[in-house]
Amino acid sequence: MDIDLYIDSEYQGFFTLEYIENLRRQYYEDALQRSRLIDWDEVILYAIYSYDETTQGFISADFMCLRMNFMRYSELCKKISRTCRLFCLKNR
Repeated sequence: MDIDLYIDSEYQGFFTLEYIENLRRQYYEDALQRSRLIDWDEVILYAIYSYDETTQGFISADFMCLRMNFMRYSELCKKISRTCRLFCLKNR
């Protein structure tokens, strides 16, 4: 099954799960590197996954490396659809 792919919220087309997983690894590694440079109250948001509410099937992935303070991240979590999952890293 192909999945909608977005990079920085710009639509890229349909791609395989394997391709999406490879991108996730790349963005995770980039976020990990960037997370070493952020403050204690910041996060790097690197992916948003969307799922079908009924089947829980994987619909789309949006990859980015956004640096934001934790308060902004918390507000985003409150506003985003319950069928979406956010992936972020804090400074370790």
